[in-house]
Amino acid sequence: MKKICFVTTVSITIKAFLLQFTDYLVNEGYDVTFICSTDESMYKLCNDHIHYIPVPMKRGVGFDGLSVINKLTKIFKKNNFDIIQYSTPNASLYASIAAKRAGCKNRLYCQWGIRYMGFEGGIKRMIFKQIEKIVCQKSSVIECESDSIYNFSINEKLYPASKGSVIWNGSACGVDLNKYRIEKKPIWRQEVRKELNITENATVFGYVGRITRDKGANELLSAFREVIKTKEAYLLMIGMFDDANTINADLREWSEKSKHVIFVDWTDKVERYYSAMDVFCSLSYREGFGLVVIEAAAMGLPGIVTDVPGQVDTIAPNVDGWSVPAKNVDRVIYTIEHCIDNLDEVRQYGSNARRHVEEKYEQNELFRRLTEHRDILCDAHE
Repeated sequence: MKKICFVTTVSITIKAFLLQFTDYLVNEGYDVTFICSTDESMYKLCNDHIHYIPVPMKRGVGFDGLSVINKLTKIFKKNNFDIIQYSTPNASLYASIAAKRAGCKNRLYCQWGIRYMGFEGGIKRMIFKQIEKIVCQKSSVIECESDSIYNFSINEKLYPASKGSVIWNGSACGVDLNKYRIEKKPIWRQEVRKELNITENATVFGYVGRITRDKGANELLSAFREVIKTKEAYLLMIGMFDDANTINADLREWSEKSKHVIFVDWTDKVERYYSAMDVFCSLSYREGFGLVVIEAAAMGLPGIVTDVPGQVDTIAPNVDGWSVPAKNVDRVIYTIEHCIDNLDEVRQYGSNARRHVEEKYEQNELFRRLTEHRDILCDAHE
């Protein structure tokens, strides 16, 4: 069996992006090991071909780096993996160095975003750019989540063009169309709107993800506060406040009191809540791709998305969504108002969005191509 090891900083990344791909790999003859910071629930995933090794790692800047690298190096040497795959900033730095030290031939960096893209110059951007360069230099092959991230990396001279690639049309895990069932949308829409006390003819804009500054939450709330002064609409926000101090205090206070803004904690039935929306909003400052945009599109939602690398790949502007500059509240206001005034266009764009996902991001086809890529890496070093 081919042996692959996935390394992430925390377990949530594995649970959100890698579990379904893991099942596919096991069926294709792979033995899979997960490494992340300690999470007892990860042991429940283990069987004869899926293993878990906890290695405590901190999110953000920490002083545990050297210790983590040493632990990973020992694990990698002992297990002799065919491929070591890593993503998320800290795990990628530690694993790329350790895998190189351990002599692993296939050091696969899944570039699911570039952290320094969201920084506006200064020492912080310089430091994180240097970290990204180290990860890329230590990796033997780089799998980019989107064409725009690949092009950004080449322009930034993070690695030579021959070292990186985008598999199929990008995305870390595609969309499971057995979960995002468009034929169930009318039923789910009615159920959720009744549950949340939203009338059927109301226009609902939606957001899914961490509610934090870098995801554009301040701009979304600011724009919506202005829009509802003259127009009737709702904003449905699915997720939890993260780094709450990055949300403007007055905006948070206003939104939590407003009858036009509805907050729902994170749910594993997110497809039902997409069904209750009319337009999806993702105003992030930086993204590797924008998975939530194509998940929403799978439920027939056009997107208002920022034109940052990664996310810009998720829509065709004026076909299945609208592109706006990052941090530009005025353009967001204009676009939201345009949607409210042009619901026929919204519905047509939503239909186009669903077709776009079916053609470009169906999960099993992506998994087939990702597995084929890993097979080639393993065969090259036999």
